Amino acid sequence: MAAAAQAIGNPHSSSSVEPRPLTLKPNASAQDGSSSGSSTSIAANDFLTLLVTEMKNQDPTATTDPNEYVNQLVQVNSLQQLISINETLQKATTVDATTYAATGMSSERSYPAPITVPEANGTQAGGESMVAAAKATPTLGAAASRIATAFGGNTLLTRAGDFSLDQNGNLITADGLSVMGFPAINGKVDATAPLAPIHIPVGEVELPSATSNFGMTATLNSSAQVGDTLPGTVQVYDSLGTPYQATVKYTKTGTNNWSYSISLPDRLAATVNSGAGSITYNFGSSGATLATVDPSTNLTITGLNGSGVSSTINAPAITSGESVSSYAAALQNALDAAGITATVAATGAQLKISGTNLTTSGDVIQDPVSSAPATGSLTFDSNGNLVSPSTNISGISFAGLSDGASNMNLTWDLYGADGSPNLSQVDQTSAVSSTSQNGFASGIYRGFSIGADGTVTATFKNGQKLNVGQLALGNVVNLQGLKALGSGEFETTLASGSATIGISGTSGLGTMQGGALEGSNVNISAEFSKLIIAQRAFEANSKAITTFDTVTQETINMIR
Repeated sequence: MAAAAQAIGNPHSSSSVEPRPLTLKPNASAQDGSSSGSSTSIAANDFLTLLVTEMKNQDPTATTDPNEYVNQLVQVNSLQQLISINETLQKATTVDATTYAATGMSSERSYPAPITVPEANGTQAGGESMVAAAKATPTLGAAASRIATAFGGNTLLTRAGDFSLDQNGNLITADGLSVMGFPAINGKVDATAPLAPIHIPVGEVELPSATSNFGMTATLNSSAQVGDTLPGTVQVYDSLGTPYQATVKYTKTGTNNWSYSISLPDRLAATVNSGAGSITYNFGSSGATLATVDPSTNLTITGLNGSGVSSTINAPAITSGESVSSYAAALQNALDAAGITATVAATGAQLKISGTNLTTSGDVIQDPVSSAPATGSLTFDSNGNLVSPSTNISGISFAGLSDGASNMNLTWDLYGADGSPNLSQVDQTSAVSSTSQNGFASGIYRGFSIGADGTVTATFKNGQKLNVGQLALGNVVNLQGLKALGSGEFETTLASGSATIGISGTSGLGTMQGGALEGSNVNISAEFSKLIIAQRAFEANSKAITTFDTVTQETINMIR
């Protein structure tokens, strides 16, 4: 044991054994100690045993300085700290790597910010802006340069943009606060109105809008022969949202002159009465004027002839503007020629086909009652520019639509917003290059988005968009004076000052990024490791004092 004491460098030993420095090994058993060169490795527990042995066998007349014992004990303590820190870091690294692998994020120290969340209704206010939310009773919500929310009438602020919808379609925060903003009326935001909850039209249907203007960009062939035609079609909508293919037919009438004719083919639905053995088609009317039969009608009738054999008539040819009574007579003649026992009658605007075992195929199409501007002429100058009409053609109307919609009133935009004509005449094949119109059918709600200016826009299945509000942003003079309420929500105080509410991107307020949440660029494992090291260092300092007291006391006891 004396030799062991000399090995740790007791200057008072009389042995001639040459001291060698010790290298401490963590978690090693006594037999694991090995000697290499001028150093010896022993386990930490063995080191403590040697230290106590030295204390018991020291020269009572020349004791070792207690500070030396303290330093040696601190070595052991520091070794244990390093072992613990290393194990903790390994665990943290493993967890960190697993987390990154699970989320697909990069394991670099700088994380992407903001982190995009697909199909999530998250919105992040940029800069120092917060969104406002209202603390209504019992719900909360709004937007600020922090986002603002409110509770019990107070306005709160938050940077958290993980919004969702409640059962009523109102935009709310994670805590159920109603997100506040400026309301929109018919798609137009009123930034002067008081803040109100943002309502999303979930499950609602956007009403249709009838077409009021249409346009067509076309080139007419200056070398076309008189009588040559060019048809062009554009889809339009009536007041009920029913679509039609409006047809503009251009016909060459002379040098630099063309005529046009606008029609609105309207397919009629058949009313079948099996008990009475009848099939009825109802044409539209406007006053005493009846709709006419469109030339694209291709109705055929199949029935039994006098011999009981099934027979089908050919669809009779139809002239433009043919009346219902004239068409009924043509059908009757075709049935008689085929020997089919059936009658066709035209009573007012109704076409009725009666007989036994009759079936039909094809369509009956009407031309609604149109106004005079539906036909006219076009004149071009020697350079191919349209000179007449010199303005857009208004007052084009169609009445007696089969679905019972209001009369369709249209304006044909012959000229663009800059005054240039949409029609021209050149020595090229006649063609229609593009069309436009401003109507649309009805559509159910599909989703919503939030723009950089905070505008909340709902989209519908018909492709239309409607602004339903604009998030309000706010800021305070002293951000540090805000009272943190948890969950990323803050309340103004006397120290922070009152919140100034405004619109994104104005008055120093930040902007927004829809579909994104603010991410952190802090390396969690690195910061956690620093915390562990700081904690261990503090513990080591406190244990050093305790160890010094213990060693001193033991030394005094041994001397006694």
